[in-house]
Amino acid sequence: MKWTFGHKIFVAAVIAINIVVLAIPSDVAELVARDRQTLLGRYSREHFTWIVGLFFISIPAIYVHLSPNAQVKKVKAFRVTAIVLAFLLPTLVADVYLRVTREYRYVLEGVAYHRPLGAKFDGVFVDKPEAIRSYPMAPAGAPDVSWTLTADERGYRNLANLQTYDAIAVGDSFVEGSSVSDDQNWPVRLASTAGMSVYNLGMSGYAPQHSLAALQQVGFALKPKWVFFLFYEGNDFRTAKIKAKPRSKWGKLLKRSPIIGAIDEFWIKTLAPIRSDKHFAGEDQLSWMPVAVPLEGGTNYYAFSPSAMITHCVTKEKFVKHKYWRRTRHNLEQMRTVCQENGAKFVVVYAPSKPHVAMPLAREAMPADKLRTFAALRLKGDIPEAEEFKEQFFAHLDDQEEVVADWCGKNDVPFLSLTPLLADHMQRGEQVFFTYDEHWTPKGHEVVAAAIAEFWTALQAPVEPEAVAALPQ
Repeated sequence: MKWTFGHKIFVAAVIAINIVVLAIPSDVAELVARDRQTLLGRYSREHFTWIVGLFFISIPAIYVHLSPNAQVKKVKAFRVTAIVLAFLLPTLVADVYLRVTREYRYVLEGVAYHRPLGAKFDGVFVDKPEAIRSYPMAPAGAPDVSWTLTADERGYRNLANLQTYDAIAVGDSFVEGSSVSDDQNWPVRLASTAGMSVYNLGMSGYAPQHSLAALQQVGFALKPKWVFFLFYEGNDFRTAKIKAKPRSKWGKLLKRSPIIGAIDEFWIKTLAPIRSDKHFAGEDQLSWMPVAVPLEGGTNYYAFSPSAMITHCVTKEKFVKHKYWRRTRHNLEQMRTVCQENGAKFVVVYAPSKPHVAMPLAREAMPADKLRTFAALRLKGDIPEAEEFKEQFFAHLDDQEEVVADWCGKNDVPFLSLTPLLADHMQRGEQVFFTYDEHWTPKGHEVVAAAIAEFWTALQAPVEPEAVAALPQ
């Protein structure tokens, strides 16, 4: 068949588009900073998917377009459609089968999802970057942790099975205990330290509205006198939607495709190591990560993403007007109300993010220009010059915590900040956070449990008559 001018233009355009998509790399510095996988040393997984998808679309498109007449084009289009359907339909059937039959780590029923009843999971957590291409200098993380996670008859992480409990701990993975074992999370340690029964109602991935639903669906049936809500500033502000849609048993069908997941894992295993040790643009600007916290006897390192850092780049004045705080305040008000209605004392335990704790300890040695460049990977809008940005960042680091503390003070809600406590232990050289994971180490859980036990004891201390007399009338 003789190619017409139109054929040549079409083929040239398709090839050009493929070359452009192939030639433009992803922002490797951002991928490394966010601990995301880089394929072939230059592409994000999403970018590489577009490359592969475009290539496989281009071949049949050229095949169909290079037809001498409309009739032949229809025949070719039918062939292509038939081949695609012959491959796609069995794949869809297999995908649905795998979704329905696979073992899930969560039961998605209602707002307050939970673990499969009586399930048991185990493994070894290795504290290292998830991505194969990582920081120019990636020191060893905390020691490996062998863990076992046991779910009770209600689907939450508890070894004991009581009908009533003195207290309930509710929140996300910082309560359930990510990357630590059953006997290492702080609710278990709190029960032992304080001499009371504590039910762990925490669940990985819970936002405040899930915690509220869990209290209503499960928690108050256990007749607690105390409810410790651990609020994690790392994501609880931005995930605090006022309403949450209940999850049905069909929600698992909307989860990620097992087949796509297998392909993704294959790409990572085979393509991520390629050129993973080559230099990339912006590498020097990441040379200060992980953040080095100087100690008398050495140095501890802590890595985190730009997103975890820039959440603090908001002034208190702006934050109190932001939807994130309005949603959070609504959830706190709801929790306080339902606790009062059920005869339980509501306590807020504030868990700071890793950069909130680590960065002030490394402030002096932190390069302002690299700090600004790191934030710019995710921060939108105009950013002040380096020194000004650094000054403003540290000036507003505690603002969001102060907003929550102010609300608690005005609403007679006991408030415990873990920020100074974790910073103190971190400065002593105790690794309370993992290096590459955002969660607490077993030592961190131990420290938190001791602090909550001491705080709880102080809350129960009788008020001296002299103190009562001194109160304003």
